[in-house]
Amino acid sequence: MSSPHTTASETGPLTEVAAWRIRDGRQREFEDWRDETAATARDQPGHMGIDIIRPRDGAGEHVVVFRFDTYEHLRAWHESDIRRQALRRAEVFRESRVSSETKSSLEFCFEPVGSPASPPRWKMALVTVAAVWPASLFVPWLLRPLIGTLPPYLRALPVAIGIVTLLTWVLLPVLSRVLRFWLIDPASSASHRK
Repeated sequence: MSSPHTTASETGPLTEVAAWRIRDGRQREFEDWRDETAATARDQPGHMGIDIIRPRDGAGEHVVVFRFDTYEHLRAWHESDIRRQALRRAEVFRESRVSSETKSSLEFCFEPVGSPASPPRWKMALVTVAAVWPASLFVPWLLRPLIGTLPPYLRALPVAIGIVTLLTWVLLPVLSRVLRFWLIDPASSASHRK
């Protein structure tokens, strides 16, 4: 895997999804390597978390999701000697080339791992409104005791930070998972697989 290629904003949070297909009998070895590499990534500047999705049958794709706060930090991780050495050690148990994709954190919310196609923009807009509406009511109410005496232009900043944080890490991931049956059109999924 080379440096991340992304069309997402180079200043916002980014998510990289790497899918690994492992040789038979090497899963345990891969998992040890993956846990060690994930621990190393956690120490990198701008690291925001890792999710690991294991195949149900043990033989499918292992998916590792890395999140970094900026493109520069993600790129620094990609170009680091530590990562390069880790990937060299992984050659012995990977069955095929690792597929990798980098997206903004919000794009990833709407296109979960294993999703064959992005949902239509109008559906993403409706889900976003469904998430923003309660967040825009809850966050100002929650912060009112702390920011109530500030001028309006200063109150807006913590409210915006709170809403975006709630959307990115709580509401949009949950809503996109719950509404996945509606977001991803089965007809477009079938045509994508052809």
